[in-house]
Amino acid sequence: MAKLRVAIFDFTDCEGCQVELVGLREKLTEIADQVDLVRWRLTQERTEPGPYDIAIVEGTPITKEEQKMLQWVREQSKFLIALGSCATLGGIPGIMDKEKRAYWYKKIYGSKYKPRGLDAPPLSALVKVDFLIHGCPVNGDEVVRVVEELLAGKTPKYRGYSVCFECKQAGNPCRLIEGKPRLASTKQRESRRACLGPITQGGCGAICVSGGSACWGCFGLRQEANIDGLLEVLSKIADSDEIEKYLSMFLKRTEAYQKFKDKAKRK
Repeated sequence: MAKLRVAIFDFTDCEGCQVELVGLREKLTEIADQVDLVRWRLTQERTEPGPYDIAIVEGTPITKEEQKMLQWVREQSKFLIALGSCATLGGIPGIMDKEKRAYWYKKIYGSKYKPRGLDAPPLSALVKVDFLIHGCPVNGDEVVRVVEELLAGKTPKYRGYSVCFECKQAGNPCRLIEGKPRLASTKQRESRRACLGPITQGGCGAICVSGGSACWGCFGLRQEANIDGLLEVLSKIADSDEIEKYLSMFLKRTEAYQKFKDKAKRK
């Protein structure tokens, strides 16, 4: 049986998700006899032309050159995977919209400056994407799971639960209901705090909440997300500015953010 030709590409990002892939090399050796990694700038000089069976793309294409390259990758690939929140959601670069980006370019660099960067769209805004592996950074185990399912001839499926499920498994108190301990040595609790766990797709292992932070939604919206319900809860424990801060981090191009803005306009 011929090996699957796999290529890994990256656009504008911090390359943190690719670093996660580097850490998976030992796990991926178990399937090395089924995969031929023919292109990966971060780890090898080898660069083979397409076509590719699987293309894994990290980052958001913010320049014309990157967007043109993305179109080529799509044409050359049977199955295209968006890797990480920059690729799936626009990520951190997507926090600032196109108009604000243009304003700050001129403010910082002067009116004569001609930026190469345009907007910070998710890959799906420009080409057909076959599967999204969310995360900032991605969960390495999720990457292995998706690749193994593809090798088995299966269509990968998304987790059918939210981050809240993983929070319960980890034994975390719910920030939206109970707050969190002020100190590990005391039973005193802070007041309730914002969290996007209820509407966020699981798969991260609730790593942020377990570390004392909120869920910021980097794993993307669940298909069954009760956005209105969470917005109602958040409105009781956070002001409008704080809610927008949470939703605009990773979900600015999603239905959740749009619903929040629509509700704000009606007030």
